[in-house]
Amino acid sequence: MTKKIYLLASFVSILMVVVSTACGNTSTTKTEKVDGIEWNVSLRNTVQFNDSLTGISTYNIYTVADTASVNEKLLSIRPENLTLDWTLPSTDGTIWLVAYESEPILSEKVSITEANSIPAYGGNIQIGFKFSNTEKWATITRENIGKRLALFVNGQLMNAPQVNNVIESGYCSVSIPANMVTDFLPNLDLEKIKQ
Repeated sequence: MTKKIYLLASFVSILMVVVSTACGNTSTTKTEKVDGIEWNVSLRNTVQFNDSLTGISTYNIYTVADTASVNEKLLSIRPENLTLDWTLPSTDGTIWLVAYESEPILSEKVSITEANSIPAYGGNIQIGFKFSNTEKWATITRENIGKRLALFVNGQLMNAPQVNNVIESGYCSVSIPANMVTDFLPNLDLEKIKQ
């Protein structure tokens, strides 16, 4: 009897391991390798901007529909030595106003390595690349933990991600709405990575 209980318990344990492994292996990220595409990427320090008279702030979340009225208000309050610009809109229509310094803190020509479709990013595609100056990238990320950096691709402000930790590998990525990704990666087959 004890042997039967032991065998049953062993069988149930094995079955639970098989089921949990199968259920835990449900990654829906799809990756496509990218070759032969280079971008001019630059990073600039961001600055928090808040105008109490107009209510315009880089803390606010805006939609594409807000940009015309905000741009009109910005005409009267342009700060010196600072540029205000819009990021690319997310697929949900969210767009960020970013205030940044004019001089880049890093500027390189980079080779694109991959494009990822990640469900948590909505309809955005994550594009990966690596800076060749890994030491400088590590220093920049180390000095800016908790801060945002304005990331530009071929002169276009893409987004302003927050630095959460030191990145010593040189790797970086940018998210692009799926409907705009061919503007930056004309040969990418979106059907291969769509969910």
